[in-house]
Amino acid sequence: MGLFNSYSKPGKGVKKSDVTKEFTFKRFFVTLGDKFWNIVVLNLIFFATNLPVFGLWAYTASVAGVAYQHPASVLFQPLAGVMRLDSSPALNTLYGVTGIQVENYYPSSFTYVFLWVGLLTLLTFGISTAAMTYVLRNFIRREPTDLGQDYFGSIKKNWKQAILLGLIDVLFVFVIAFDLVSYLTGNRGFLMLVMLYLTVFLAFLYATMRPYLYLQIVTFEIKIPKAIKNAYILSIAGFGRNLLFTLLSAFVAAADYILFLFLPPLGAALFFLLTVALMWYVQLYGAWPVLKKHMIDPFYEEKKIDPEQEAVFEDRG
Repeated sequence: MGLFNSYSKPGKGVKKSDVTKEFTFKRFFVTLGDKFWNIVVLNLIFFATNLPVFGLWAYTASVAGVAYQHPASVLFQPLAGVMRLDSSPALNTLYGVTGIQVENYYPSSFTYVFLWVGLLTLLTFGISTAAMTYVLRNFIRREPTDLGQDYFGSIKKNWKQAILLGLIDVLFVFVIAFDLVSYLTGNRGFLMLVMLYLTVFLAFLYATMRPYLYLQIVTFEIKIPKAIKNAYILSIAGFGRNLLFTLLSAFVAAADYILFLFLPPLGAALFFLLTVALMWYVQLYGAWPVLKKHMIDPFYEEKKIDPEQEAVFEDRG
């Protein structure tokens, strides 16, 4: 196996005959056409599994917050102080303009309830992503799939690993997003530009690693640190394919966002009906043959095992 461990476990297994198909663009669109409505249903199940996320939305939207009035302009209070010392027609006019009141909200007890409910997403995100990975992987391999049974069966088998990976995933995405916003809005000095470009590179690298992380935990018995190391190696080994399908996934997201800007109801509906699962399908389709080439095929070739007689990789789904 070279850089990778062998994962020899009993069970249903991943037979070589299951993963020797050509993963071409033609097959990409054929599979997408065949499984399109299943992907729509999968997208809905994914959001149903992550219902707590709407608690976070309610918290950020100040649902049940207590309304209060305050001046729209930050100049109002300094100007009010100046007018205590002096007054003029111009200052009075400016005072009236900056003193226009707007409505804002501060959190109520119910708002904090939404926050705590929303934080449960930290537990549901990993298991739902792993389950969606397992189902989409089976679609890509053209295996018979019972969508509901396979989805929730995968949750039952992989929830411990999936929760841990989900927490790492959310933390890393948060840090990357925070850094990008900080560098884009901060001082544009040379060092800040270097850090910005480095962060963009890390964001892309991690985007190419994510499919391999979830594919490994639903396919092999493997520790998270080893899965991270393997994902890093695979993201480099399949750089060309990873770049292509990551950009294609980003195109899907950008298309939905542009649609949302011009037709918000349709763009929002498409996000909940299709976009998330379609983006993940695109990335997994790019990643699976690379994982197969470097982690599955070499083992059979090295051990001279007949894949039709003995499957040595435990299917964690």
